[in-house]
Amino acid sequence: MPALPTPDAGQRRGFALLSIMVAVVLLATAVMAIGAANTTRLRSQTISTTRTAALSLARDHLEAVRARDPWSVASEAPQAVDATGAPVTGGEFTRELVVTVVQDNLLMLEVIITPRRGTAPVRLITNLFRGARIAPGA
Repeated sequence: MPALPTPDAGQRRGFALLSIMVAVVLLATAVMAIGAANTTRLRSQTISTTRTAALSLARDHLEAVRARDPWSVASEAPQAVDATGAPVTGGEFTRELVVTVVQDNLLMLEVIITPRRGTAPVRLITNLFRGARIAPGA
């Protein structure tokens, strides 16, 4: 049986170069995939943090409104607020209160917090019962 020809040194060097090029392309693809996954994770974490802060603001404001005299509760125009809910110019969030009279003694309250960075607004809705109106001086 005749022996198979062995590649000379020049052909082997070319094969090694080709192997290195393929390994570099695979490594670059893996690094790019890890980078893209990390970017997506960071974006999701930022959105989650923003929505959590907006939900906290909505809850706090809704409780503050529920603590008011139910007969004096009225809608509030959109207002810029910071992360603590304090009104500021150019705040991180926009807060709005929409009051709808369902019946004479029942209100529907909707607090809408919209982050400035463009994520979907957070909406909290509850009902507020207004008892009988008490005449002044009674």
